[in-house]
Amino acid sequence: MTIQISTRQYPRSQTERTIALARVALSGTALLAVWLDPTEPARYPGLAFTLLTLYIVYSIGMAGAVWNRSSAGSLPVVTHLIDIVLYSMFQYLTRGLSSPFFAYFIFSLFCGTLRWEWRGTVRTALFIIPVFFVMGVAMSHAPGGAPFETNRFIIRVIYLAVIAALLVYLSGHETRLRDEIERLARWPPVAVVDRETALHRLLDHAARIIGAQYAVVAWEAADEPWMHLASRSAATGGNDPQPASTSSTIAVSKHRPGEIDPVVPPPLADAVILCTSALSNSNVSLVRIGDSTSEWHGLPLHVALMPRLRGAGVASAPFRTDQVSGRAFFSDLGNPTAELMSLTEVVAREIGTSIEQLSMTDQLKDIAASEQRIRLARDLHDGVLQSLTGIRFEVATIAAGLDQEPTEATRDRLLAVERAMAIEQRELRLFIDELKPGAPSQELLIALASRLDAMRDRLALEWKTPITIRTHPRSIALSDELERAILLMTHEAIVNALKHAHASRISVDVRLEAETLTVAVVDDGLGFSFKGRHDHASLTHSDLGPSSLRERVTGLGGQMTIESTDTGSRVEIRVPATAEGN
Repeated sequence: MTIQISTRQYPRSQTERTIALARVALSGTALLAVWLDPTEPARYPGLAFTLLTLYIVYSIGMAGAVWNRSSAGSLPVVTHLIDIVLYSMFQYLTRGLSSPFFAYFIFSLFCGTLRWEWRGTVRTALFIIPVFFVMGVAMSHAPGGAPFETNRFIIRVIYLAVIAALLVYLSGHETRLRDEIERLARWPPVAVVDRETALHRLLDHAARIIGAQYAVVAWEAADEPWMHLASRSAATGGNDPQPASTSSTIAVSKHRPGEIDPVVPPPLADAVILCTSALSNSNVSLVRIGDSTSEWHGLPLHVALMPRLRGAGVASAPFRTDQVSGRAFFSDLGNPTAELMSLTEVVAREIGTSIEQLSMTDQLKDIAASEQRIRLARDLHDGVLQSLTGIRFEVATIAAGLDQEPTEATRDRLLAVERAMAIEQRELRLFIDELKPGAPSQELLIALASRLDAMRDRLALEWKTPITIRTHPRSIALSDELERAILLMTHEAIVNALKHAHASRISVDVRLEAETLTVAVVDDGLGFSFKGRHDHASLTHSDLGPSSLRERVTGLGGQMTIESTDTGSRVEIRVPATAEGN
């Protein structure tokens, strides 16, 4: 069972628990103060003591009510209003504008901030001040009441306004920190797009987190001598919450060793740097190395970077991973504060990790391309090239017998060669079509049995040797990759027997049983250079048999067994029917 809870409910519940405990503490403290000094409530002491007693009971009850609630609902608004009304009554029953219970109004401001951030602070203050004024006026008109204390009213309103302003600032600061954390959590992935687009997204996101217009990243890869540089500039502010891909530009370049090296003075290689003014040789920068913070006088970066970092304020931090090392720069920061240094350090570390991912992705693409080229070369060798070899042998035989053979026989043999070449042309076209993206053509949808039969006819025509291929069942359905691999492996095993063992008859049995596909190629030739039965482990350990065929079987997670005698051989291949061809 899954229980869904709103992301706002859990923090609200925690807030209500905190407020409930603080309310119990405040009411208990007030009751203790009245008990220690019974003369303190100057007006209506008995009623004030009774209300305080009831209030502490109410506070304890509310603490129990909210302690195990998963959602506060409308309860915070109700309790907030009740608290303000009760606090006004406590002040009215004691000394009015001079009452020590004025501190409860400040508590209400804190509660509004915790519950509804800066909006709660402002609304609570706008509600409390009129209530405070009405209470003071009411007391001045009550029988025996003191005159309205204008000066005290003004002073205490100023207290409330100043405290509210501080709470609004703290709430806004907390909101900014939370937004920064959320943006860090939404760091863009870089491995799913091309390199330049990834760098564009990376610098855009980083600039928005820092609040910068311009960003520059300089880095070196562990196995390259070049200095890579990516710089970002934006037409709109760096604080724009929307993606700035349409309003920002990025330039990526590669520089020779020493051209922009070092990017910062050597003493600042490991330092986080913050400069609050526009860049010049007379800059005074705040630098932090480890836990030590000091000042740096002079230009804190390479002069070649200055045109890329405009505006007032520059923040910079290094990054280092297993594959790359470098430094990130941000400029046009507005009015940066020292706390921006820690954020810059975190963002630079994320940039370094992303650039390392880009570097590893490029390496994997190169490896994949290399493996693809190897696969294509192997497929061509095992397919078309071997068939062309057979055709070449046949043409050579015809050429050698031109003087002995009748013209009609030579003509028939040349027509057979022409048919064999036409078949190979068709097979090559199919092979090329398989490499194209998109849906396979109708020719590629031919069943495995039919394609094996076509291959049998072609090889028998080329090598003038009877070949038998049996498929059980006839309707074997495999993935395109595995089917192509089976065709190539069968073709190679047959041609090896024809070319090297000089077989006069070949039989192939293809069988699908219990999710295992077995291909057995039996010939009556001279066998392999080794004799006896060898399983896959023995063939691999001793490097026996055709290596390309063995590698294909291994890549499919299968096994190959060879039984060789002086009167023929048997090559048996077993692969999972769900294997992916390669």
